[in-house]
Amino acid sequence: MKKIIPNIFTLINLFCGCISIILLQSRNFNYSYVFTLFSIIFDFLDGYFSRCMKIKNIFGKELDSLADMVSFGVVPSIIVFFLLKNKSQIPFIEYLSFLISIFSACRLARFNISSNNKNHVIGLTTPINTLFFSSLSIIITNNIIPFFLIKKGIIYIIAMFFIIFLSCYLLVSQIPMFSFKFENFSYKKNKTRYIFLLISTFLLLTLHIVALPCIIIFYIIISIYFYKIKKINIK
Repeated sequence: MKKIIPNIFTLINLFCGCISIILLQSRNFNYSYVFTLFSIIFDFLDGYFSRCMKIKNIFGKELDSLADMVSFGVVPSIIVFFLLKNKSQIPFIEYLSFLISIFSACRLARFNISSNNKNHVIGLTTPINTLFFSSLSIIITNNIIPFFLIKKGIIYIIAMFFIIFLSCYLLVSQIPMFSFKFENFSYKKNKTRYIFLLISTFLLLTLHIVALPCIIIFYIIISIYFYKIKKINIK
């Protein structure tokens, strides 16, 4: 019976992803963002309980990837689709947003056949990628920062295209990024994670929703710094 528990969390993750998609159809980015957060939480709980119970279930692993494809593969593409729709004179340009779904599928397929490393993951994970686009949609649609007030300008289109292509690259890149999987709560063994969480908490308290894209960019930068420049393992 204990093998069913992580799968239940996986299915709730999938359910929240489906609700998020429905909400996006009516351009309700705010509530879609909330359900995306729920998807991320239940996706985390799925993995957490699997590790705690030491469950190795091939069915569960496949189910998790299928759920993630909806919640963290299709959802970000739909978000970007509506952020681009009717913003350019070039017809059907918004359909480029589904490159995110394609590259997310490639990443999830590769993840299923790769061995896990408790210290790092290869490339940007789909939940983090989705959180970036979901929080970005809140910033853009609520005019939180002045740059995105120019919603039909060429700068907006170029910026969105750059973000799409960078996202696709990071999803399938070979860049190692540190994992948030805590095997224990030792400060020595999780120093980088604790420092990152402390800085992230400070940014969230000061910048609120604007902090989320900043935190994700910070996460990518420090991961590249540790692995590509310093050539050391993150602990």
